[in-house]
Amino acid sequence: MPTLAEQSAVSSSIPRIDAHRYVSGKPVYTSDLLPAGCLHMALLRSPHPRARIVSLDVMKAKAAPDIVEVVTAVDLDDLKPIPAALPFRSDVEGRGTIVGRCLADGEVCYIGQPIAAVVATSVHSAQAALDLIEVEYQPLQAVLDFDEALDAGAVAAHPGWATNVVARDEIHRGDFEAALRLADVVVAGELEFAPSTAAPMEPCCFTGDWDPALERVSLTGTLQNPHTTRWMIATALNIQETAVRVVAPPLGGSFGLKMAGHPEEVLVCALARFLKRPVNYTEERWETLMAPCRRQKHRFQIAATRDGRILGFEDQFVADVGITGPGNGWSMPLVTATVFPTVYDVEHCRISATLIATNSTPWQPIRGYGKEIGNTVMERAIDLLAAHLRMDPVALRHLNLIAAGDFPKKLASGLNLDSGDYPTALEKLTKLFGYDAWRHRQSKQRQSEKVIGIGIAFELTPEGGARPGAFPSGFETATVKLLPGGSVQVLVGVTSPGSGNETGIAQLVAAELGVDARSVQVVQGDTDVTPVGTGHASSRAMLYGGTAAVLAARDLRAKVLLCAANILRAPTEGLSLEASMIRDSEGNGVLTLQEVSHQAHTNPIIVAKGTELPLEATRSFQPINVSVIPDEKGRIATYSSFPYSVHAAAIELDRETGSVKVLDYACVHDCGVMINPMLVTGQLKGAIVMGIGAALWEELAYDDQRRPLARRLKEYLLPRAIDLPEIRVGHMSTPSPYHPLGLKGAGESGVGGGIAAMLSAVADALGERRAALTRCPATPPTLLDILHDTQPF
Repeated sequence: MPTLAEQSAVSSSIPRIDAHRYVSGKPVYTSDLLPAGCLHMALLRSPHPRARIVSLDVMKAKAAPDIVEVVTAVDLDDLKPIPAALPFRSDVEGRGTIVGRCLADGEVCYIGQPIAAVVATSVHSAQAALDLIEVEYQPLQAVLDFDEALDAGAVAAHPGWATNVVARDEIHRGDFEAALRLADVVVAGELEFAPSTAAPMEPCCFTGDWDPALERVSLTGTLQNPHTTRWMIATALNIQETAVRVVAPPLGGSFGLKMAGHPEEVLVCALARFLKRPVNYTEERWETLMAPCRRQKHRFQIAATRDGRILGFEDQFVADVGITGPGNGWSMPLVTATVFPTVYDVEHCRISATLIATNSTPWQPIRGYGKEIGNTVMERAIDLLAAHLRMDPVALRHLNLIAAGDFPKKLASGLNLDSGDYPTALEKLTKLFGYDAWRHRQSKQRQSEKVIGIGIAFELTPEGGARPGAFPSGFETATVKLLPGGSVQVLVGVTSPGSGNETGIAQLVAAELGVDARSVQVVQGDTDVTPVGTGHASSRAMLYGGTAAVLAARDLRAKVLLCAANILRAPTEGLSLEASMIRDSEGNGVLTLQEVSHQAHTNPIIVAKGTELPLEATRSFQPINVSVIPDEKGRIATYSSFPYSVHAAAIELDRETGSVKVLDYACVHDCGVMINPMLVTGQLKGAIVMGIGAALWEELAYDDQRRPLARRLKEYLLPRAIDLPEIRVGHMSTPSPYHPLGLKGAGESGVGGGIAAMLSAVADALGERRAALTRCPATPPTLLDILHDTQPF
């Protein structure tokens, strides 16, 4: 059993404080919190990628049993547009603005767009009544393809737009054309990412309620960003934010999918206000699987000397972000462009990103937020270069890594890398993985029908996103309270997606106040109680929220020690806090924390002299390693810290079936100072599994009209426990010099490394046909096409 000191210590792997609740099935999720008399909403969705709504008749549905109301856009004409969490940053000629609406009005722009909402006393009655709604559509020409969207004469996917370009970004460093001229070798490649999704176990679920006495609406739901959601609801309903309460109960997974911007969040609140009854909407699995991302095409070049020194790198890519909505998923490809050339010291870089709109479902955010794509493309280029030079991929990487003594170091985008030791991480990985032994085993099996492939991949994961004029923004706030009875409570604006960040925050505060971490209550996810904050995104829970809690706890500790000094009539200099006791200069316990708090609150004139009551403190944290003012190249730096990892994988490719079996996996990870190494390891392994799934199996399939074909998880293949080996993890720590606690964040590392290492291993197994792997995921049909293609590559 850990000692009291160990329970409070930072960098100690104490068990999750709430672990017993999860393993005993006690967490209360949104669907467990439906109020008495709650109504249920179902949505009629468009079957067309683009069409004019000629007529819409809901009278038969309204007359059906148990139906309370059926609404269309006409019934919601008093709603304002839902504001965008992340507005467009730059001007594009012919592009309009983001307009977020709950229901389509006159025209549908993608399959699955809601056009009517049925509210009933039961879910089944609401869903059954959808079939009674009569809609006449006039199909319109839709934009469904990358190339079609960029044609000069293409129709605009968005009504009112004169272009399909959502955004462009050009990032240049040095002179890439000069690098081409100087190079002995130039290797080109392509990589297309099929659409995938986050697929959390718990689908989206929202319950709106109306308090007629207070004239106040509340939303309880699967939310990562309660304060942002409150602002969106208040804006759309044209009411004050104080008239909206948003509560985020425990989440059954999120992975970015539950970031703010779902129109249903607003719709259930509008209906609850209109009907004066609570209204719940719970997604069906097929609706969750309509939320795509990562549909991108990359064409890249890497220029090098014959001995492997990389001189230049270029990537030109197009991302199909569907129809843009109030959520910020559309912006992920802009982040992709910022990570190049990742961990490598490449002087000349040229990156071109074009984001296009098509008549397909709006992108939803996903863990990795575009960074995983940039890392995968960079690693793919490195592997192709290594193969061309007939050079060991580990040696090629080692030759081109940024040296440990070269930090801080700017990326081509202007992001300022804080710290790291990439060469040492690579050396540690090859030992942990047993790289030489795996190469030896591979050489013995080359002529078999089942061949071994070995993959190596680095991942750079910028964290702490702080984009100006948008959410997520660059601060978090925490209040730490010592209550009169001696209990410690932390109120923080970040939320938990089920990652256990409550335990990490409790550890940080406990270490400052000298208490048991298990006695610290962390309150999150309630806009009536917690400070304004972004919530959960970009690993900010510890990085920003935890740091704000530390700063507040330090202020509170000073208050407590002053009160203790007043009680003891002694100077504060000789007093300390440890094990819930005030101790004197000799380490003797002289007062309990409970005694100090009680006396301060009941005898304040004497005990609290020189400080302010109550015994609490509020502090905010803002990062310093960001720049929101454009530099001479127009660049801003919106990420403050840079954890990284390096991955190795061994796979077995069955050349008869195209199936891939993962044999071994190892990773070395550096997120700076770790608050709880056990929780960090859990986060990393989960992210790696997401990456493996995205590389090998996960794909949202569509027909030629962009109708989704996956309606359940049997049709969207996720990794199973039996598909995975033991994932071995090694940790390093190079603290960030720009962060007061040396933190870097640990919520997303592993996704990009998992994808890149898997593709690297599969390509290695393909041998001389490795360059033909131009698509992710590397599914059996894709691999069989490559293996059976008789054309030289």
